[in-house]
Amino acid sequence: MRLSATFLVLAATSAFAGRVPFLPETAPTNATPVAVRVLGNNMPIVRGEVDGKPCTLLFDTGATHTTLDRGFVERELKDHKLEKVVLAGVTNVEGSPSLVHADSFKVGPAEFCDFDVMVLDISHFPKGIGEKIDGVVGMNVIGRVTTLVSLGAGEVVFAPRRDRLAGFTNAIDRAATEPFSIALTARYGAKEIPLIVDSAATMTFLGRETGWPTTDAKVDISATDVNGNGSPLAPMVGKPGELVLGIPLSVSPMVVAEPMNRIGADTLLKYDLLIGWRRVAFRPR
Repeated sequence: MRLSATFLVLAATSAFAGRVPFLPETAPTNATPVAVRVLGNNMPIVRGEVDGKPCTLLFDTGATHTTLDRGFVERELKDHKLEKVVLAGVTNVEGSPSLVHADSFKVGPAEFCDFDVMVLDISHFPKGIGEKIDGVVGMNVIGRVTTLVSLGAGEVVFAPRRDRLAGFTNAIDRAATEPFSIALTARYGAKEIPLIVDSAATMTFLGRETGWPTTDAKVDISATDVNGNGSPLAPMVGKPGELVLGIPLSVSPMVVAEPMNRIGADTLLKYDLLIGWRRVAFRPR
């Protein structure tokens, strides 16, 4: 079961000689703001372009790799050659991914050039999101440069100016060796809790093994309410509390049986997130 559009790929090989698959060669170097529209179910959406073709993209800090829907590529990028990619290491990618080369990949006005983008069938996403999604902006784009994510302000800024960074204190290291993942270790009292910061998870989830206290209430939701998948969920409503991620974050999580700890968009709407290559920081809005 997946609660967000997360593709975990640790290594890959392809026929694209001389370039690094999945990594844009160039990225914005000056402050480039991008408008983010957060839908009613907390799904952050951005407008983009791939080689001049407009697209609608899910902004997903829980996805390691930026991905285009196969249908979008076949419909809008007919002259682009698809290359098979062989995935190595640990992966939960579903289906047989390919790569397509984009000379220009834009997220709003922010342009990333010379970029081999993953292609998968993600046509199931719109069922729960409420809007047709042509692709996912993942961490190989979001983390390509220092990025300021402010869902509450409806804005993402690539390569922000120093004057936009006031109030970020106590940056913390990412727990994962793979830099395209925001895997962190939070403190909850005397416990350490591993988790993912996932802007495309509409809710914050913690596993029961964390010992997070719950109310007697249950919520009748499915993963369709979370990211467009249809898996049933039976979470308990967690009591409000604090997780320390550099600074204390107030969270009201859903508590589930699976060990799947995620800071979702409901929490991120209350905080700004600064993503560096190896470290991240939060500040209250």
